[in-house]
Amino acid sequence: MAKLTGKVLYIYPTQQLTAKSGNAFTKRDFVIAVQSFDRDTGEPTIDTENTPQLSLTNDRCSQLDNIAVGQIVTVDFYLRGRRYRDEQNKEKIITDINVTSVRPAHAPLIPATAPAPAPAPATAPQQPAPQPQPQPNSKQDDIPF
Repeated sequence: MAKLTGKVLYIYPTQQLTAKSGNAFTKRDFVIAVQSFDRDTGEPTIDTENTPQLSLTNDRCSQLDNIAVGQIVTVDFYLRGRRYRDEQNKEKIITDINVTSVRPAHAPLIPATAPAPAPAPATAPQQPAPQPQPQPNSKQDDIPF
C-alpha cells in the first residue's frame, strides 16, 4: 500500500455506471495537487503541476462527503496492472490506481483510543550496578583526586 498527501482541487459528483459485465457500480473522482518537499529546506510544498485524478468506487465514495476543496488530505492506494492485447494483437498494460481511503492529513485511519496504563510490575527495585574498581597499574590510579 502506498500513500500520498496533497491539496484537494476538485471533487466531482458520484456517478452511477454499468460495467461491461452488466454490474452496476458507483464512482466518484477527485483531483489533488500532490505535496512534495523542497530539496534545500525539506519543507513541504504543494506541487500545482502534479495533479492526478483519482477515483473511489462503491461504498468508498462517501469518504469524500466530509472532505472540502482546498483541504489537505492523505490518500492510501495500491497500484494494479493488467495485460491485454489490442486490435493489432500487440500486448499492452493498463495500470489502475485503486484508492482505499481518503482522510484529512494527520488524521488517524482508525480512531485511536487512549491505551489503559500498564500495571506496575510487582518486582523489587533493581540495585544500581557496582562501579568497577581501578586496577593497580591502570591509568585511573594516576588521577590526583
